[in-house]
Amino acid sequence: MIRSTISEAARRGARFRPAVACVTWAIVSGAATAHAEPVKSDPAAAEALFKAGRDLVKKGDYAAGCPKFEAALALNPSAGTMLNIARCHEHDGKLATAWEDYHRARTLNRETAGDARKRELDDIANQGIKDLEPRLPRLKVVVTAPPAGIEVSRDGKDLPSGAWGEALPVDPGKHEVSARAPGRKPRTFEVTLEEGKTSTVEIALEVDTTPPSKGGVPVWAWIVGGAGLALVGVSAYFVYDDLAAIDALQKNCDVSYNGTYCASGYDYQADNRRKSLDFGLALGLGSAGVLALGAAIYGIATAPRSKPAESQGVAVTPWVGPGAAGASIFGRF
Repeated sequence: MIRSTISEAARRGARFRPAVACVTWAIVSGAATAHAEPVKSDPAAAEALFKAGRDLVKKGDYAAGCPKFEAALALNPSAGTMLNIARCHEHDGKLATAWEDYHRARTLNRETAGDARKRELDDIANQGIKDLEPRLPRLKVVVTAPPAGIEVSRDGKDLPSGAWGEALPVDPGKHEVSARAPGRKPRTFEVTLEEGKTSTVEIALEVDTTPPSKGGVPVWAWIVGGAGLALVGVSAYFVYDDLAAIDALQKNCDVSYNGTYCASGYDYQADNRRKSLDFGLALGLGSAGVLALGAAIYGIATAPRSKPAESQGVAVTPWVGPGAAGASIFGRF
């Protein structure tokens, strides 16, 4: 359907030709557009959404009204709805987007029924394009001596080589241009575009002389890991010795309600001191060893690699044996 939501104030401020202005928006408000039915079209829902958007925009609530037009267009594309969307984008300062919308409205208008109405809608779209042309910000991206495999993007979207060197319409505000190529240092440029002005971004990628990272685990991780293993091993020995002292005390001393009695000639005080000392050393050295191993594992796991690892994992297993102790570390990095 062909529609308009332009208020009286907006019509007075529009820069349409006087001969067209007095009749154009009336046609956009009341005429119908015949067009090819899109898949899953819903003209009734589109009409309801359009009217809701029109009422909101008339009240000055563009933020709520304009999305209604977008939804109506998706359900039932028409030149009139597209023209209102163009007006919304123009109101929001998105001049290049509005300029594109006017062009799309002309395309949709090919399906409008009636030559007279089609001409009037073309006049609206053409006038909108004409009014925006001098106001459009433009951005020219110039690539000097482009190396093989170069990729240029504008605001995260690829900019094909055919667009390089052309002053293309872009909405006002901040924009980002990036370029990269194999063996070259990547570059990113930020530019702020102003209404009616053309800005140029010149790109010349320098050769990247930075030596490639060979990856590998940092030396400190191995040193700290080795120290951690040693501490855990020594701690395990003191655990073993502590258990041996406790076992000697249990074999040589009996505890009853009358007190503790030890075998004649047995120096229980020495084993008591040994037990207490072993416990403290095992706890302190073991804690330090675990912390050191944790730091080493982190360094190993986060080290840069020249090729993806098949799998990653680390396991530390302390062990204790008669007269010896230690720990083993297993993993794939």
